[in-house]
Amino acid sequence: MTDFTNEELAKKIQHTNVNPELTKEDIIALCNDCLEYGFDGVMLQPAWITTAKEKLKGSEIKVCTALGYPMGGATTEAKVFEAKNVFELGADQLDFMANIGFLKGGMYTEYRQEIEQVVKAANGKVTKIMLEFGMLEHSEKVKAAELAIEAGITYVKNSSGWGKGGKATVDDIKLLKEIAGNKALVKASGGIRNREQAITLLNAGASLLGTSAGVAILTGEGSGSSDY
Repeated sequence: MTDFTNEELAKKIQHTNVNPELTKEDIIALCNDCLEYGFDGVMLQPAWITTAKEKLKGSEIKVCTALGYPMGGATTEAKVFEAKNVFELGADQLDFMANIGFLKGGMYTEYRQEIEQVVKAANGKVTKIMLEFGMLEHSEKVKAAELAIEAGITYVKNSSGWGKGGKATVDDIKLLKEIAGNKALVKASGGIRNREQAITLLNAGASLLGTSAGVAILTGEGSGSSDY
């Protein structure tokens, strides 16, 4: 098993807080964590993109945002508009959820096309699909990942970490890595709370980790603020 220094591990973590009650001061504190510990990126709600861009100006830390969760049922047109909007605001990366009902109901064309349209709206920027494995049977997990990769997604991600999305498991990350091969990257998210979990998931095939426990993972103290 490959081990990681704190510096190496930080570069694999997108430091996350997407809780709805956050204030501007909370977002600034989240960004300060990123600057102090050298995380790969900050993950936050779209409303705080400009605040984060200003705070992180001049650094290499990516501003990442998420939309469409925890339900995934917004129209494709709405998701496309939001995707364009977040990149116009300065986001570097986007995590989003497709319509799970399309997938589970066998509407595979609609599922893939929705992802394709969001990827197109991103215009070359990094996109990650939140597959919400907690709601899917094994065959559905495989199909969801395959369709997302066909649609041109940059990263396949096991879960948003919210609602019924589920927590990251070694088996799920290994499955995603096997399906993705060299066609897409893998992000693990949900319930990642300590260094041992983080390193195990990276060794299973994840290239990035989404967690609110980034500081705790590096310091061994405390825990994150949510399941994300």
